[in-house]
Amino acid sequence: MLIHKEMKFFKLFNQQAENMYAAAKFFNELVTSGNFNEDTVATMHRIEHEGDILCREISVMLNKTFITPFDREDIYLLSNNLDNVVDAIDAITKRMGLYKLTKPDVHLKQFAVLIEQSALSLTDAIKYLDNMKNATRVQTYCSEVNRLENLGDQLRDTSITELFEKNTDPIHIIKWKEIYETAESTIDLCDHAGKTIYSITVKQG
Repeated sequence: MLIHKEMKFFKLFNQQAENMYAAAKFFNELVTSGNFNEDTVATMHRIEHEGDILCREISVMLNKTFITPFDREDIYLLSNNLDNVVDAIDAITKRMGLYKLTKPDVHLKQFAVLIEQSALSLTDAIKYLDNMKNATRVQTYCSEVNRLENLGDQLRDTSITELFEKNTDPIHIIKWKEIYETAESTIDLCDHAGKTIYSITVKQG
């Protein structure tokens, strides 16, 4: 049975995951609307800041807790994995605002959907991480994140190829290439978190 302090880690992980999903969902909404302005960029940054606070809380608790629900290194790694996803979403949102890219883009819409789906699968995996009887279920969610990451790789290649084929303005190409690559990297970061969670279930099984 998990003791009170151990359960606190899972509570914070769930809060981190929910914050990450909130960022991903909001980003998808912004991509759909094209509404990347000073206010929406600031809203995303507030979500990112909340993620930083939660990450620090876990680090502080880790330093104060003798008994942990799983390896200390994995707790630290998972917390940072989740925080990195939110950081990446915040970064791409800032770039969209900075570059004034408000026109809807079909490829970025697809990336945004993949990012939100990946974040949702990670959130679902973490919900069940406190009980290793759910290991198979957790691993299924992690496998789904990996499947989405493979789709992200394909989408990156397709979007960049089309970008060079259909555009001649070098500034336009530079901006969107960075956006596509950052979006794909965000899905990679989700997959890193998924692999960390999967590894935890294997070690604890």
